Amino acid sequence: MNRMVRDGLLFVVLPLALLGGMTGWMLLATKPGCGNIPLQQLASPDGRYKAVLFERSCPDDTAVTSHLSVLAATGQLPDGDGNLFSAQGRAADLAFQLQWQAQEQGRQQLLLSSAAPVKVLRADAVWSVSDTVTARYQFGGQQPSQQN
Repeated sequence: MNRMVRDGLLFVVLPLALLGGMTGWMLLATKPGCGNIPLQQLASPDGRYKAVLFERSCPDDTAVTSHLSVLAATGQLPDGDGNLFSAQGRAADLAFQLQWQAQEQGRQQLLLSSAAPVKVLRADAVWSVSDTVTARYQFGGQQPSQQN
């Protein structure tokens, strides 16, 4: 009887456990993830950079968030949150306006504005890759401001 139990575990239970584990792993690995939908691109005044306004949504979350990233002119938008700004809500509902402004000494400033009130999740005043690129934000009729 002892040998039957051992053989049953070895040839039936163990393969079923392995098959179940592999099936679970495959289901998790093929589950759709979050995705970015680019909405607007705007080249910087010197042409070296571009601002990309996009929305990000995830299947497990009903909330859509709006994001802003600054990239090299030839750069591709990576999968993830914006590297400069993020807010709750759809960009179309928030009616964002995007504008670059050339500054002195090779500096460039990006202005993101909306007449609507915006629930800001992140708003950096300086792009982390280059301190020559700064940002200002104006929402809901407030004066433009630099935010951290």
